[in-house]
Amino acid sequence: MIRPYSVEDRPELENFLMRQRTFARMNGQSTETFRDENVADFEEEGTMSLIFREGERIIAIADLLKKHPVDGSLWLGLFVVDESLHGTGIAQMLYERLEKDCMRPYQTVFRLGVLPQNNRGRRFWERNGYVYEKDSVTNKDVRVHVLKKQLIRLE
Repeated sequence: MIRPYSVEDRPELENFLMRQRTFARMNGQSTETFRDENVADFEEEGTMSLIFREGERIIAIADLLKKHPVDGSLWLGLFVVDESLHGTGIAQMLYERLEKDCMRPYQTVFRLGVLPQNNRGRRFWERNGYVYEKDSVTNKDVRVHVLKKQLIRLE
């Protein structure tokens, strides 16, 4: 169900991103700009780019930076679930799997940025144990609320 992105997935990834109109709008982008920027990010070295499939269809994507060069934590740079599946509970299931299989093996501290206007997204992350840490500006000059999740490891 979750597997690394490969260049052969590009046409399907582009198609998936073009359907995410709400997320693109929230980012202040056209769907074409949103698509192009995220495809470029997926094909850049240094991150773990993942696709989630249900049968032959991409239903979600994620992009992880396993170890941030400044703070050493794992950053979830992108987690997008197909708009047609919002409100079904699938995002929760997919995130739990992502954290268990692709995040916990690498780190105990996770961070992500949420757009200030993305109230629904922020509630989702807070339900998953993330707390507000600070306001920040991304390398693309976008203002975000940085949320942090700290795992407690029992020895």
